[in-house]
Amino acid sequence: MLSPRATRTVRWLHLWGGVIIGIQIILWVASGLVMVVRPIDEVRGTTLRRDPATLTMPAGLPAMQGIEKLELGSLLGKPVWKVTDAGGKRLLDAATGQPIRVTAAHAEAIARAGTTLSGPATVREVTPAKPASDWREMVGHAVEFADGTRVYVNAHGDIAAVRTAFWRFYDLFWGLHIMDWTERENTHSPLIIISTLLALGVVGTGAVLTVRHFWRR
Repeated sequence: MLSPRATRTVRWLHLWGGVIIGIQIILWVASGLVMVVRPIDEVRGTTLRRDPATLTMPAGLPAMQGIEKLELGSLLGKPVWKVTDAGGKRLLDAATGQPIRVTAAHAEAIARAGTTLSGPATVREVTPAKPASDWREMVGHAVEFADGTRVYVNAHGDIAAVRTAFWRFYDLFWGLHIMDWTERENTHSPLIIISTLLALGVVGTGAVLTVRHFWRR
């Protein structure tokens, strides 16, 4: 087995490795617990959504140029064309071809029709100048209900995201887990790779010391 000198070296590596990376190991375990304590569909608000209504294909397409993307959709039961071009996203009435702007009233009605949420709600516009803290898109409306759930309606009149109060708590711990505390998207940064290697070293040296302990007994 290990010599006394090698044992001291392994113990020293284990001790100081634990000092360096110990807090992050605790955060990994704690954040992992937060992420498994509730089903992910409940965290994402999927269980709050309603199935969309069936759409009827309009008779024809509007005359347009420079279209990057064209989709048939629905705005409060009314068929619309969702257009993406160089100017951004816009809606057209599928029957008349006239543009439709998604207002705060539209957003609230869409949030109520597309989810099981009810009760009083407040609506605010989301723009690059007034961004949302828990939604990556920059244009649309946030409809917030009394329980803290926010329904984000984008410029196409779609429910782009449902953010429950627990989702925001979950997102905080997700950032701690992947060590990306601002954007919370980078899962392979050099920092987390180095930290994981250090944690692996702490576990490995601990395993060696444990085996040695029982081997001597």
